[in-house]
Amino acid sequence: MLFVVLVTLFLVTLSSLAFAQQKIDLNMGSTTSTSAIYAWCVATANVINKANVGLNVTVIESGAALDNLRKLKGGAFDFALSIDIPSAMQMYHGIDAFKGQPWKDVRALFIRNVTADRLYVRKDSGLKTFAELSGKRFSPGIPGSSSAANIVKFNDILQTKIDLMPAALGDAIDALKTGKIVGLQKTSPLNAIDSSLIEVNMTVPITAIGYSKEDAERVVKVVPYIPFIQTTKGTISQLPEAGPMYETAPIVGAMTHMNLPEDVGYRIVKAYVEGLAEVAAAYPAIKGWDPIADLFKYVPEGGEVPVHAGVVRYAKEKGIQVPKRFIPPEYKGN
Repeated sequence: MLFVVLVTLFLVTLSSLAFAQQKIDLNMGSTTSTSAIYAWCVATANVINKANVGLNVTVIESGAALDNLRKLKGGAFDFALSIDIPSAMQMYHGIDAFKGQPWKDVRALFIRNVTADRLYVRKDSGLKTFAELSGKRFSPGIPGSSSAANIVKFNDILQTKIDLMPAALGDAIDALKTGKIVGLQKTSPLNAIDSSLIEVNMTVPITAIGYSKEDAERVVKVVPYIPFIQTTKGTISQLPEAGPMYETAPIVGAMTHMNLPEDVGYRIVKAYVEGLAEVAAAYPAIKGWDPIADLFKYVPEGGEVPVHAGVVRYAKEKGIQVPKRFIPPEYKGN
């Protein structure tokens, strides 16, 4: 009997060693390290690495959404975070930022939350709307990010003639403090300012501005997949005077490609969902959001990209209904 037990333990040990030796290394695109969202990226990699699912994730700093999508296509990243659904949809269909270059391989993994691409300005500027940025110097965000690209697009659609200065967040904040720019755009929680701007607001008071209803409607006529929400006065806890206004509110999450094995995608999603409490401790803005169910709930019809086959497998295992429009052609399950 003792011999059988010893043999069993020996075989289990060998199996564990073999599993460790077969660990798959993955490169994960993130965002700039100066962004508060970088904490979400690092925490996501940590929970996957600690989940003992045979994956070793390396976080690679990047220029966020559009940069991440291009590097996914180029093979530099196995999967990437900080990508909004509208940008991935543009790539899937080969429109706007990816005009004439469709890539049908892009796949969604999970969402982080619904956020606002918020426009912050110095309070002493007296500005109230996007239109009033005309002629002013403003940072639309990180070069390569979808939020920055959208501001460029809106500036053209609305003929606002803003003097745009794309910049990394740290450089934009320095420029704001010294008065070189009047404001900047930063993706933020719906009801709060981005954490990277809390200290800024203490020394250089800021406020948030938005789009008029008329301007939002003009934008949507040209780019109907860009979601706008109405932010009422008092919604932003640190800026109770801001609003009412319209803001863009993209659904942001993680993307990969169809050639990532189904089982690997499944393990990424499973580890992330099961480690959500730890991720939320590092990045509280994800609290209350379901990474899988809310993906199917909030992405409007026509604005989606297929999910990875591993996502379908995980969702069905958990009893989450997967709408047909999200199921990729390569999924072979029932």
